[in-house]
Amino acid sequence: MVSESTGESSSTPVQSKQPKQPKAQVQQGQGSKSEKGGEKGKSAKDLKKEKRAAAVAARGISETSTDSSSKTGLPNSNSVDSRQQSYSQQQHSNANSIGSSSIPKRPNHYTEPSALSLSTIQQNLFFSHLPKQIQPDISLALNTGKLHPIIIRLGVLMSSGQLRGANARTMGMMSAFREVIRDYECPDQAVLWKDLPIYLSPMIAWLEGCRPKGVGGGNAIRWLKSEINRLGEQGDRSEAEQKEYLVEAIGLYLRDRIEFADKVIADNAKEKIRNGDTVVTYARSSVVERVLLEAHRDMKASDPESGFKVVVVDSRPLLEGRHSLEALSGAGISCTYILLPLLSSILSQTDLVLLGGSALHSDGSLYSRSGTALVSMLAKEHRVPVVACVETYKFGEKVVLDGVSLNELGSIENLINLPNNHNNSSTTIKKLTKEDLNKNLTPLNLVYDVTPPSLITAVCTEIGFIPPSSVPTVLGKASSVV
Repeated sequence: MVSESTGESSSTPVQSKQPKQPKAQVQQGQGSKSEKGGEKGKSAKDLKKEKRAAAVAARGISETSTDSSSKTGLPNSNSVDSRQQSYSQQQHSNANSIGSSSIPKRPNHYTEPSALSLSTIQQNLFFSHLPKQIQPDISLALNTGKLHPIIIRLGVLMSSGQLRGANARTMGMMSAFREVIRDYECPDQAVLWKDLPIYLSPMIAWLEGCRPKGVGGGNAIRWLKSEINRLGEQGDRSEAEQKEYLVEAIGLYLRDRIEFADKVIADNAKEKIRNGDTVVTYARSSVVERVLLEAHRDMKASDPESGFKVVVVDSRPLLEGRHSLEALSGAGISCTYILLPLLSSILSQTDLVLLGGSALHSDGSLYSRSGTALVSMLAKEHRVPVVACVETYKFGEKVVLDGVSLNELGSIENLINLPNNHNNSSTTIKKLTKEDLNKNLTPLNLVYDVTPPSLITAVCTEIGFIPPSSVPTVLGKASSVV
């Protein structure tokens, strides 16, 4: 009797305002109602209840089953599975009776993303904030009329990679600004020290779009703006005198902060190289090249039989170590050229590791070419001292914990296309990447990495050897200059 009354109550719910009755009376009343409905057909109340149940089902709300079970006073002995099954059957029957479904349908062109595409999307989102190396629009830059031709030429050289390296880019940028200031003419009813920064702003933005200026370039630009603001404190000067002052100041900055600093670093670092040593260097650094060349020259001048060996470690895709290899071997230094995966096999016979850097952050981390952190880590494992040669104008106030938040995306073509003139393997790789680049391949070429300060033995600067932890102290003393 209980199972029969339950089935009848689910099909014909009891009115909500009916008072509670004993179980026997409820069962008898429901039985009489069903018999009456079977004899005389459906009443107006039954039709109204069916319309209400259809409307509730269209909204996707399970009110019919809950009301019938709670208002009839039946015990809660039904399991969750039976209630879900009855609800799904009722939804299906109501949907068929109404002619529409309450479940939203996806578009016909929708496809479930695969695991490979999800991985690609995550990688693109993870590195999407990093700047990319793209060719600038020269015609648009010329049509604006706000950019000096020498600035446009400098941006093209930086974006194409012909002008590479922190020192080379900073020197090129400051030399270009020096020519811009020489050709600058202050408008009438304007003040030079107020109008010149506005005149230089679109040029700085153009260069930043071509290639990020880095810590050293940013420090140089801030120094130039401070020198321009200082013109307002120097009294009345003619326009020619103010321009001449800025031109001379830029020349002194390049001489003292880069050229003279590299000479002092070379004089300090070459004292660490002794006769018969084996020195490891990675990629290419102009200051490290100068250290090795001057050490070789002084060693040969004192004793022609003396000398040392250099191991040039290189990596794809730039292979910058080839330029260092040509310069060092051309000077008569005994060199060995290897790729990065073979470094651990020769570190046991190494006496010193010399590294360059693009920046040195406030926490002592070295920001340099990708692979520098790996060289430092392997050197520490083999207990080989690591000396970083960095000028103080490259010191930054930021704290960088990884190489993802601040970095650059290099050229994809240089990473994918393998140079090989002896067989057709490179052609096969090119065809594969052109066909499957968007669906099966996500190329990633990070230009820089971050070396923790624990892997660096000492930092050689123009003020001497300092530990990496002394960068904030140097920034405090040089705040008036930088």
